[in-house]
Amino acid sequence: MNQIRLSNSALAGLTIATLLAGCTSLPKTDLAAGNREKLHTIAILDVKEPRGESVVNFGGAAGAFGLIGGLVQAGVNSNHTSTYTQQVASQKIFFAPVVSDGLTTRLASNGYTIVALHDQHVKTSSDGKSDDFSDIKTDADAILSVWITSFGYASPPETSDFIPWVVVRARLLDSKSKADMYYKTFACGWDIKANSIHLQAEAKYHYGSFGTLIDHFDDSVSGLKDCEQAVVAAIGQDLTKQQ
Repeated sequence: MNQIRLSNSALAGLTIATLLAGCTSLPKTDLAAGNREKLHTIAILDVKEPRGESVVNFGGAAGAFGLIGGLVQAGVNSNHTSTYTQQVASQKIFFAPVVSDGLTTRLASNGYTIVALHDQHVKTSSDGKSDDFSDIKTDADAILSVWITSFGYASPPETSDFIPWVVVRARLLDSKSKADMYYKTFACGWDIKANSIHLQAEAKYHYGSFGTLIDHFDDSVSGLKDCEQAVVAAIGQDLTKQQ
């Protein structure tokens, strides 16, 4: 399990340009009034755990010393990511339930009937570039798929602090046609400046160094979960029955 999670820490060495390539074309679709009126039951797919908790400095040596510095910084980022991810694993901390349970509770309290699709999963399309929902079967009006694309702490070029870096996408599809009814990307903490909704993270979750971040590990975990809860609140607001 740990080997799978840690292998994905390779993303820690990516440059911003590589990381965000294509993000400006991310879909951004609000729930139309017509769809909102006919929406009564929502089937929710399981939210998967992050594949690792990244701790990445996007400035550091990379900004000061070019390619060589970038390679050095990539190694540092990978080490920091591994250290943080191992601590999360050793303490058996799970982040997906914050999103899945939060959405279930919020949407149910808003009057929706919620169906959990624990035994069904999205597959990758034949071109390998998108999700294929054709195998998802449900009597619900719509299918909600929510997944975490980036998770951890980042030190963006404009600051030396490590701040939360939580990026979550939410996609609501008509259960029969599989057409998109709602599709948004939320970024809490670091504003990735893509076609996304930015949510602020509290200043108390800003850490001046990796050492400080680790020294306040429990608080930093709370920072990540607070970001998840902010995303859940935003999705819930978008899908509320009355606007």
